[in-house]
Amino acid sequence: MDTKQLIQGKKAKIASTGQVVEVKRVSHHGFSVVRFQTGGDYMILNDRLESLADVVETEETRH
Repeated sequence: MDTKQLIQGKKAKIASTGQVVEVKRVSHHGFSVVRFQTGGDYMILNDRLESLADVVETEETRH
């Protein structure tokens, strides 16, 4: 069960585009429902998402 610390109601980043989305639902079956800032809810694979906590830790480590 690897949800990469994705939490419903929190923000996440799409790894390939860098776009920040709101996590609406997290499934333990490998996908989440996210809402884009421009509107619309979409299903996306958990592997394609990074929690913003993971992103902050990674960037702090680089500096």
